[in-house]
Amino acid sequence: MIRPLKNQLTLIMAMDQHPKRGEGDIMDFIKILKDSYHVMAKDMLELKRNRMSLAALFMMPLLFLVMFGFIFPSGSTQQNMPMGLVNLDQGQGSNEFVAQLEAMNKNTSYMQFQNYSSVDDAKTAINKGKLYGVFIIPPGFSENLTNGQSADFTVYIDNSNPQISMQIQQVLSSTVSGMNNMKAEANVVGIGKATNLSVNPQAMIFPYIPSIQTTIPGQTNYFNFLAPGLMIMIVMMSVMTGIPEAISKEKEMGTFDGMLSAPISQLSVIIGKTAALCTRGLIQCVIILAIAIVLFGVTIQGSILLAFFMLLLGIFSFIGIGIMAISMSGDQASSTMIVNLLMFPMMFLGGIFYPIQQMPWFMQAISQVIPLTYAADAMRKIMLLNAGVGDVMNQIIILVAFGVVTMAIAVPLFRKSMTR
Repeated sequence: MIRPLKNQLTLIMAMDQHPKRGEGDIMDFIKILKDSYHVMAKDMLELKRNRMSLAALFMMPLLFLVMFGFIFPSGSTQQNMPMGLVNLDQGQGSNEFVAQLEAMNKNTSYMQFQNYSSVDDAKTAINKGKLYGVFIIPPGFSENLTNGQSADFTVYIDNSNPQISMQIQQVLSSTVSGMNNMKAEANVVGIGKATNLSVNPQAMIFPYIPSIQTTIPGQTNYFNFLAPGLMIMIVMMSVMTGIPEAISKEKEMGTFDGMLSAPISQLSVIIGKTAALCTRGLIQCVIILAIAIVLFGVTIQGSILLAFFMLLLGIFSFIGIGIMAISMSGDQASSTMIVNLLMFPMMFLGGIFYPIQQMPWFMQAISQVIPLTYAADAMRKIMLLNAGVGDVMNQIIILVAFGVVTMAIAVPLFRKSMTR
């Protein structure tokens, strides 16, 4: 009787020393979180000590935003574009036309006129890059005006630069339209005086007057379209290029083996590395947002918290891709090459720089399987159109699903690569 009682007491003491299964799971989960925090803290400490990496963390978003913000067209037309004038008529009508042209341009300063005596001289100046185009007024211009006929003239434009050519055509269209309106108003006033009628020339020429309203208040430019996509793109680049450095570099240096030999789980390593990259990404988000507001006047119409949540969700969807790239490569150089191979098509097919609707159909099909497309679209809706959670729920679901699927594939691959 004594021995069985002793055995029962021993079993009870053992049960008291070991927590229940549910309590053990909770303890394991807490330990994973603690270990993950320590891995993240180690990576952030290394970033703090590495002055070059710390400088790059701040300089990269600054350089990207300044470069894209000032180089890409912002919706404003270039000033003082050099244009030639060849008046082959030299009549009263052509001289009045030139005077009106110069008067209208004086208010906008879009063009800077230079007179030429012949068409050949003006075309030679265009070929030498001195002119963007030339107005050619043919003989008989004034006579046509006197006889009530349309007075045709030619504008010869250098279209070797499509953007400059498009700007010239836009300026030309608005300038000639304005001159036609002025001439038409004068004609209507003359008719009114001849017939002793009270005539409103504006109502006669423009019977339909539209009132245009826009979804975004105030004056907008191209950078308003560019900024939300740039924010998510820069974070994506930082995260995906940081993964090879965070893992592959430690493998080559041998510090990764020491981490694996420590009493922590492989899942803690993955979570810790991911948390460190997310923290770096959030720091860059704050920098990008500040630069966009201060330098380029970007205003956030929607919730800032929702915008940051969407950035975090974008980071989550990108990290799985980066981890898979590292798991399939043996060194940092190979993993960086794979990441770049995946990242650069995403940059140009994700609708960051140009609307997806303007792309060929097969590129539009590819863009539909890129997480950057949905992250950038949601950021634009939040920042520019004051979209709420319900308005971007489809994008949220797609990004969460993409992140879960890629991480479900990446984690086993990563664990397998750590055992090589």
